[in-house]
Amino acid sequence: MKTLLQLIKEDIAIYKNKETVSLKDLVHVLNPRLYPVILFRISSLLSKYRLGILGKIVSFLNFVLFGCDIARKAKIDGGLYLPHSSGVVIGEFATIGRNCIIHQGVTLGDRGEDYEDTNPTIGDFVEICTGAKILGKITLDDYSIVGANSVVLKDVPRCAVVVGIPSKVVKYREVI
Repeated sequence: MKTLLQLIKEDIAIYKNKETVSLKDLVHVLNPRLYPVILFRISSLLSKYRLGILGKIVSFLNFVLFGCDIARKAKIDGGLYLPHSSGVVIGEFATIGRNCIIHQGVTLGDRGEDYEDTNPTIGDFVEICTGAKILGKITLDDYSIVGANSVVLKDVPRCAVVVGIPSKVVKYREVI
């Protein structure tokens, strides 16, 4: 299990487009684009240690200050980057892998069918562009990209680029 500091270091590294973070790079904790991610990490940690009311307060601050609604129980690995956090909604049972980029107005949640089992799973190095909706118990495999304003209702294969309503694979990207 990664510590809060390790996760924040990974979040800074993706923001700086680096593999590792030096002590000098920790000054980027002051960058407002990292605040929503750091507030989520703190909220999640507080909830984990049964300080739920404090976690809710931090989560509420994240929503009020940045318009970012990330459920405290969402499982998000290190390296989350939110270039513009307003309008981002991530459901309670969503799972997000390493080094993902999520743009403004993105929703990751259920379709209202069942509760716990219907949130998406996002792989590593996935980019979800502005306004996309990823709904239901689906998987976006590693290195995939979801185009702006797409609605994803089915699994997305590795390295696929999907666009449209409902989304369709338009090409596969090369990963170096």
